[in-house]
Amino acid sequence: MSRLATILISEAAHLIWVLRCERVIGGKQHSDDVVSMRWKNAINTRLMCDKIIATKIKRENKFTNLVINTWETLLKKEGPIPHNWINHREVLVGRRPQYAPMEDQ
Repeated sequence: MSRLATILISEAAHLIWVLRCERVIGGKQHSDDVVSMRWKNAINTRLMCDKIIATKIKRENKFTNLVINTWETLLKKEGPIPHNWINHREVLVGRRPQYAPMEDQ
């Protein structure tokens, strides 16, 4: 749980910083939908990175179990997850990621 908390806090801080920079420097306003979409994209990207590292790069049971233990409880809250989900490539958090437009519509 502490690993998940660290991931969520760091991803949230980074997204807040990026959105603030876009607002202050670029003068862009972000709707709630855009912020929500970008948050889900950030978490899905981090989840995909963890899965790739666990299944393609490290391939160690210890790290694979760490990734499973980090994400599985959160994923189950989103709904049913596939058996052996760590080897599946689809998006598991929220909906399929869409890339937020750089400018709010």
